[in-house]
Amino acid sequence: MKYVGKVASMVLLAALLAGCASTPDNDSGLSSEVNVESVLQSANKVHRHWRNTLVDAEGLKLYAPERYATMMESWQRADNLFKDIQSSPELANQSYSLFSSVTYLDRFYGDIEVVENNHTELVELKKIADRVLEPAMTQLAYLNSIDANAHYRSEFVRLNRFYGNLFAFVSRGDLNRAREEQTEFLSRAHSLEVRVIKRIYITPQEEALRQLRREDVRYYAPLSYARVEEEIKAGKDLIDKEPRAFDAINQVVSAIEFELAHAAHIAEEVKYLRDRNRDEYESYILVMEGKLLGISKALNDSDLRDQPLAEQAKRLSEEAAETREQYEIASRNQQPNQQQAQLETLKGLIQAQNQQIALLQAQLSAVAPPVSVQEKNTPQGTSDLVESEQAGEAEATTSAEEQESDVERLEYNNSAVATTSHVEGTEQEI
Repeated sequence: MKYVGKVASMVLLAALLAGCASTPDNDSGLSSEVNVESVLQSANKVHRHWRNTLVDAEGLKLYAPERYATMMESWQRADNLFKDIQSSPELANQSYSLFSSVTYLDRFYGDIEVVENNHTELVELKKIADRVLEPAMTQLAYLNSIDANAHYRSEFVRLNRFYGNLFAFVSRGDLNRAREEQTEFLSRAHSLEVRVIKRIYITPQEEALRQLRREDVRYYAPLSYARVEEEIKAGKDLIDKEPRAFDAINQVVSAIEFELAHAAHIAEEVKYLRDRNRDEYESYILVMEGKLLGISKALNDSDLRDQPLAEQAKRLSEEAAETREQYEIASRNQQPNQQQAQLETLKGLIQAQNQQIALLQAQLSAVAPPVSVQEKNTPQGTSDLVESEQAGEAEATTSAEEQESDVERLEYNNSAVATTSHVEGTEQEI
């Protein structure tokens, strides 16, 4: 409103000045041309401002659809009027209709004023609604992110209509009613969210279970089939409680897929066994026993075929557990060995540095005479050189002592780590 008012005032002032001027005909024509040009420049500035402002204004439609429609209709009329004036500048001060004294330019600014008033109201409503309805807006955005509309279109449409009513309450200033209705909206939205997550994660597993039923898995492997049903129920219960716990949901889905595959395999084995003659039972058992033999040979080159199949499986399980425990102990013992290797490497570096320091000291001793002789027989500059060399020797000695101290600390830490690993290993053995 303020922006349009200022521009309109400038245009009116220019028109008054043009009307009060008394000049010859040629000067009057020149003044009229200048006035029209000034008016067009002002109108062009206003038009460009609102054209750029309304580019991203569609997001305001949610907060008051009717007000937004009025704003856009007024803008469409103002845009058409401006294009007419721009193509025919003489229309600016002509009457817009035969029954009105309102000019094209007046009508243009009138529509722009309507645009500005509605835009200001929409911006203010947006500020209020964004604060009051933030939970509902966040929930609907999440439903869009999981594509709820594709899974349950009719329910999503009804929920979206309910969502629009919340903003209608805000636009009417009834914020308490908006908050009350928002609670109901959140409840419905949560219910839809749960249904969508179940359809995404559980429905494919249920379809796979129905396929197993069509293949008579329920008849051939009833226990395994029942296990799949239990896992599916557990998945549904989890989603009811925590529909956004996707790590846990993915774990349940993996368990369901595992049980589905297991049930299918068991059913196939049962079918195979039922289709065999009694004379083929022994060969079937021998094949299974041969597989167990391959495992025992790989573990410790043993042959357990003189024991029942159940006992063979038990022994193999125990030996596999023992092998795994030995591997874990070896892995833990390897860490101190690595630290010991690092310690040895560091010791070698320090010894090399000590050798370099000793060599440097020998070179300095060969070049420079004792301090007492220097003080008696050399100038002051040479005495300063000797002092500098002595300072270098002192710094080298200090560096060597610090490195040796670092070695001692590293050896102590390594000893502590080894002791701790030994204690932990002893505790585990106990």
